[in-house]
Amino acid sequence: MEIPKSIEFHNQTNSVLSRFLKAVEPEEGCCILIGKTNSSTKDHKRNIWEVTNIWNCRNVWGEKESKLIDQNIKKFSTQENVQLSKRNRFEINAKDQIASHKWARENDLEILCCAHSHPSGENKPSEMDLFLHQSPGLMIISNKEGDLKAWWIKNKLNFHSVKIEIFSLT
Repeated sequence: MEIPKSIEFHNQTNSVLSRFLKAVEPEEGCCILIGKTNSSTKDHKRNIWEVTNIWNCRNVWGEKESKLIDQNIKKFSTQENVQLSKRNRFEINAKDQIASHKWARENDLEILCCAHSHPSGENKPSEMDLFLHQSPGLMIISNKEGDLKAWWIKNKLNFHSVKIEIFSLT
């Protein structure tokens, strides 16, 4: 998978994403971003990803349907005194994932990445985010103010920012 040069949010999708993520504060919110790769230009060498739809998801961290194994969390030295909960962790509901993939296929679109919030932290991947992320791939994180940052996660130790562009009809 090739690193996108930039991520384009069209038709207020950035505002929709920020609102969805802030709506569940103080817990972490999570969404799936749907759209097209290379849709902004006929020159596919530019590698621009366009977000056209936001699929709001339920954070099931710690709930009965959660699939993550808590024993892996003990490995993180920075988490020694932190109570792990939906306030600092997220897991997208599997039913939401399946529904979003089905809808994207039916509408000739692609799943671009997931987004989540850090309601009490910075919009940078945490150690846990990197550990649980499927690499390589894109991750978008919002902070308490709703500011979005995009990150290309190369592997569990290597990531860098990706430019976000906002396009409005007005």
